[in-house]
Amino acid sequence: MTAHFDSQTTLESSSAQNFKGLVGDIGGTNARFAIAERVGGTATLSGFRTFETDDYPDLYAVIEDYLKPLGERPDFDFATLAVAGPVVDGAIKFTNLDWVVTETELAKCTGAATTRLINDLASIAYALPHLKDEDCHLIGGVRDGESKTLSVMGAGTGFGAAVLVEGRTCLSTESGHASWAPVNDFERDIHKFLSKKYGRVTIEMVLSGPGLVHLYEAITFVRGEPTLNLTPAQITNLDGPDAQGSRYTVETFFDILASVCGDLALFHGATGGMYIAGGITPKLIKYLDATRFRARMEAKAPMTALVEAIPSRVITHPYAALVGAANALTDAEIRA
Repeated sequence: MTAHFDSQTTLESSSAQNFKGLVGDIGGTNARFAIAERVGGTATLSGFRTFETDDYPDLYAVIEDYLKPLGERPDFDFATLAVAGPVVDGAIKFTNLDWVVTETELAKCTGAATTRLINDLASIAYALPHLKDEDCHLIGGVRDGESKTLSVMGAGTGFGAAVLVEGRTCLSTESGHASWAPVNDFERDIHKFLSKKYGRVTIEMVLSGPGLVHLYEAITFVRGEPTLNLTPAQITNLDGPDAQGSRYTVETFFDILASVCGDLALFHGATGGMYIAGGITPKLIKYLDATRFRARMEAKAPMTALVEAIPSRVITHPYAALVGAANALTDAEIRA
């Protein structure tokens, strides 16, 4: 079990009343928590801690460990958890964990009057209006969008995306399972290799941790070079065992990411801005060529002019999902 940060994060909220909540971001490897105080329109997060999920039989045991050092259990008005996967009828069965979590059991565990499970990308979408310039890395020179429709996409263990309209209406998607469309001969050769080996090639199969391995295997095959048995971490280390293969893989990853960013901007009507989250891209920012990225993103004829006007950013805030969880519920939903 590891814990990180005891500092506070303050952000503007739509809340006009005072509420206390437990917020969490639950993935396949780590579970992150904080206490949210929504006071007079401002939400403050404190008590950040991170736990390794492998250390616990279920999520409720993790929550008990988080709350134990607080002494007397807080009187929570709400508990909102961002979870890696689809939420169905107020419950989630994790793919990479033998855990089932329900809003009903979450209420019993936390004592919160209102509980909500939301998809992790949806939670980040709820955070978007509250992120500051220093919480993101701007790609290119387009800073301001033309609407309040925002989209976030994330490449990590898998690939997901969500849309936020007018700061309140959020739509979770399964965009990672859409088909990947290569745009040049090199990518078509990669697609041919992957299609022959795996069948249908989805966005998630090339834009994710496992996707980095798929890309590396395909690229070394296409280039007629030896294929080493590398992990995603080894591939993204450009000074690692296969520096040249890794470099081509990371370049291709960013090219595809940029194309998909432009595609999702069109799919989602996200003229307010495209945001990139997840565990991969923020760690690789130093390798991102902004001019090349924008050129690939904007190559969407006959809609090039529309996409050219859309800002693109990489989210660097370490707890964006917790920020979103603190703001996902309206006052009325908390009081309900």
